[in-house]
Amino acid sequence: MTVETVGAILVDNGRVLLGRRAGHKTFAGCWDVIGGHVEPGETIDAALHRELSEELGITGSSATYIETLVIGDGNGSSVPLHLFAIPGWRGTPGVRNDEHDELRWFDLAEAAVLHPVVTDDYRRVLASLRIPRG
Repeated sequence: MTVETVGAILVDNGRVLLGRRAGHKTFAGCWDVIGGHVEPGETIDAALHRELSEELGITGSSATYIETLVIGDGNGSSVPLHLFAIPGWRGTPGVRNDEHDELRWFDLAEAAVLHPVVTDDYRRVLASLRIPRG
């Protein structure tokens, strides 16, 4: 069975929200999108909304599919990561669990050259991101 993951990039006024991976997690200290594994029997959409709630304490009101990346999982395997832009939500994003030790808004130009990141593909995606309207 292939493990799938979802990733959310919150977008607001030309900026994107990324989280820095906590020290005890794989890819510690790297900037990452918000997200995680799709649970057995869960749809990608349901997983995306669950992860937004669990990690940020928000409810996404819209999501725009960006693309699916295949990334290393830090354990020698690769997993598909379904990336979405989130231009609208309810609530105030904040660190709600131990996945990230910091959340930060970056303008797109800064995010496109950010280091370190979980995968270099993030830089390409962020460099070409066209922010949808919420």
